[in-house]
Amino acid sequence: MQVQTLRSWAESMARWYAQEIPDYNRLDERVLYRDVAMVSYEYLRHLEEWGNLDEMAFTVGQRRREQGVGLYALLRAYRLWAQGALEFLAREWPEALPTLAPKVATLLDRVCEQSARGYQEAPAPFALEGPYLVVGARPEETGALVVLPNAISLRLWARNTAYMYTPQGRYLVLDRPDLGVKGVLSEYALEQRAVLWVSPVGKELKPLLDDMEEALALAHHLPLAPGLYETRMTWALAIALEAPRGQARLQRILDPLHAFSDLVPTLEAYLASGGSLKQTADRLGVHPNTVLYRLHRVEELTGLNLSSTHDRLLLYMAIFLLRFQKAHEGPKASP
Repeated sequence: MQVQTLRSWAESMARWYAQEIPDYNRLDERVLYRDVAMVSYEYLRHLEEWGNLDEMAFTVGQRRREQGVGLYALLRAYRLWAQGALEFLAREWPEALPTLAPKVATLLDRVCEQSARGYQEAPAPFALEGPYLVVGARPEETGALVVLPNAISLRLWARNTAYMYTPQGRYLVLDRPDLGVKGVLSEYALEQRAVLWVSPVGKELKPLLDDMEEALALAHHLPLAPGLYETRMTWALAIALEAPRGQARLQRILDPLHAFSDLVPTLEAYLASGGSLKQTADRLGVHPNTVLYRLHRVEELTGLNLSSTHDRLLLYMAIFLLRFQKAHEGPKASP
């Protein structure tokens, strides 16, 4: 079955839960489609191979409790899932129905049991040794985070894992991670069309968690495309927001560019591309020479040198502050 067909079915299931179950109807629409639908999708996709489904169902139970969904409502949603799954298979894959129908029933029993355990049990204490890497997501993106271990065989990339919850979002802590895991996480975030955040690897967990909490709080106000973002990206913005004088100084850097409609977008694309002319040109759909000309104009107008690490950092901070301010702008009044 095509992935898009499964995704469409999962989204229709999320709408059905909301129509039939008041607790689900009260959920934020982003949670409904980025979390509830994703869980329905993953359950059906793993009928043939269980993977880490028990762990996933356990954390779904914990998360629904935090979201204010009652246990009875959760179990009712699972029964609707089984009904919808059988109808979907009968329509889309009738020849496999005799084989898969018993698996639907088995999976239903299994996830109900594990989710009920997760719902009723307190989160287990940490038993990690470090060094650590933390992956985080805003509440509306937690569906992508909870299915992550099953989706990318995370146990191949870390010795152990543990989940944490805060009002800002959900964290997945990786114990003694393989350095190559960031590349896998980046591909996964794009595949799931999710915004995920990742910390540096560190020996102390608390600073990583503090940085993640700050990043998720700031991310709420930033229009970010799907992908994997380093928590260090928000450090500059946090510093500027703490000092009004710092904000004013950063704003002055970009002021000369606003008279030209193409300079700020070009600078933003250039910094986001890691200083690659080709990638910037591809992002903007223009010739690399056009990008080069615009960047020279940026240097002339700001008096900064894009070859200087210090100057590029200043421009990066100014761009990030501009994004934040745009995200906080209210709707403009009609004439």
